[in-house]
Amino acid sequence: MSKLSWRKFHSNRRQPDSDQMPSSISAPPVIILVETQLGENIGMCARAMLNCGLNQLRLVRPRDGWPNERARATAADADIVLENAKIYDNIDDAIGDCQRVFAATARQRTLKIPGLDLREAVGEIVDATPPPKTAILFGPEASGLDNETLSRADRLIHFPTNPDFPSLNLAQAVLLFGWEWRQSRSVPSAPITDSNLLATREETKGFLSRLEQALDESKFFLTPDQRPSTLRNLRAFLTRSRVSDEELRMLHGVLTALKKN
Repeated sequence: MSKLSWRKFHSNRRQPDSDQMPSSISAPPVIILVETQLGENIGMCARAMLNCGLNQLRLVRPRDGWPNERARATAADADIVLENAKIYDNIDDAIGDCQRVFAATARQRTLKIPGLDLREAVGEIVDATPPPKTAILFGPEASGLDNETLSRADRLIHFPTNPDFPSLNLAQAVLLFGWEWRQSRSVPSAPITDSNLLATREETKGFLSRLEQALDESKFFLTPDQRPSTLRNLRAFLTRSRVSDEELRMLHGVLTALKKN
């Protein structure tokens, strides 16, 4: 992971950092573009984000490398989004500090992950109490997100477009999400307590690693082919269950107790 090194942005304009926002307000989601093919599309996404007050952009393995001057050329002065963009080698690192993950997809998938239309998804994001750190995943222009990446999400977002012509380009999808988020923000009223804080994806990944090791030691996997799909389904189950920090600690304790026997 490395932070983007653009030439220094000369203006003193700064967008509010979501980490500095009051905890009672739903913070702007993190936009994650996975394996984007064209730098121009990244720039147009940055422009769409800043139009709607979104300023946290993360890139996972952009095909044409980074930094990319073509992205800057199409960003239309949304330089601050590009300047603060973070680059990741894999999806797990990109979502590691997030507590909820939504994935935009145009296709019906076999994974048992709840699907919501755009307005329902945004309503769930902005009304969540306590407001979790949320990531929105967008896939490559040609193919979208694969099942392995989608299994990291606890919700799928579907855009209610014309069924006879549902195709959206990447920047359009980001803009539609950002616009709906901007229009739908609300202030949750319930207090935040330690017991209802959601576990981050990094914490969930740590538990899954322990569980995988325990399954290996108990010879749970009958065949090598069973392993990938089983682990993918376990990950999807945990993520869509929205496990809290406290619940995950309990699961760690259960696993520890079972390994002693």
